[in-house]
Amino acid sequence: MTNVIQYQSSSADTARGPSPSIWGDCPWLEIQGQVAQGRGGYAFFDDFLIGGITPTITTAISMASGDVGYAAFGSSGATITYDDVAGGAIVLTEATANESVTLYTEQHPFSITANAGKFWAEARVKVGDIVTLANSFLWGLMDTTDVTAVVPLTADGVTADINYVGFMQPEGDTTTYNASYKADGGSITEVEVNGAVGALVADTYVKLGMKFDPSSAMTGTANQMRFFIDGVPLATDKTIPDNTGTDFPADIRMGPVISMAVGAGTATDTLTMDWWRYAQLEAQ
Repeated sequence: MTNVIQYQSSSADTARGPSPSIWGDCPWLEIQGQVAQGRGGYAFFDDFLIGGITPTITTAISMASGDVGYAAFGSSGATITYDDVAGGAIVLTEATANESVTLYTEQHPFSITANAGKFWAEARVKVGDIVTLANSFLWGLMDTTDVTAVVPLTADGVTADINYVGFMQPEGDTTTYNASYKADGGSITEVEVNGAVGALVADTYVKLGMKFDPSSAMTGTANQMRFFIDGVPLATDKTIPDNTGTDFPADIRMGPVISMAVGAGTATDTLTMDWWRYAQLEAQ
């Protein structure tokens, strides 16, 4: 595949599109050109230009948005709608206290393990409210655990007993969130690789990203997962084990997920996603 220059910067990239510091070394076009033949890798990007999601959801449902298949779960106060703006966006709304609304993929094609290929992911999101105990949100990758009103986020606004990696805002935080992961089984709580980071502003977009490189090209050390906010790499990387390890969900496949839960007594709140983008190379 074509070698692409990797761009790094200490300055935040708040432009609407994907961050070059994450995607500058991703052979996106080559992957797209080879997917049909099943070689090279796999990837998708959804800018939510096309509708197709049922606006009111009270049970787990399947749906289609353009060429991408999704599933969703919402409580009795949940809706998933579209923001009719230039470039498109999708809006997750929850109006029932201590419950959540979640959009996720029915397929789980990605693996983050020392035995896997290079991986990239990013999403552009904004929350409607940043009042303490108002809401919590989660974005990243999740396993096949059944989604409910309290999974992947619990009634207390923390991560449920799932396999997950990405970004999570606890209910008790307002402007900060965690780059974190969790391995299921009850014995491992959410592990904060970079805790209490970011600077959320109500109704203002932020780009959350992560990249895994099994080689040493990214950091000088093999098998590193790096997290990004607005294209700026965070201070701490995570060394990913092989698929026999228990410190990280390296032994299962995961799929894209985004979820928001509202706190006790909270009025309706929203989480808007402008787009999300994922890619992975096949293991060499």
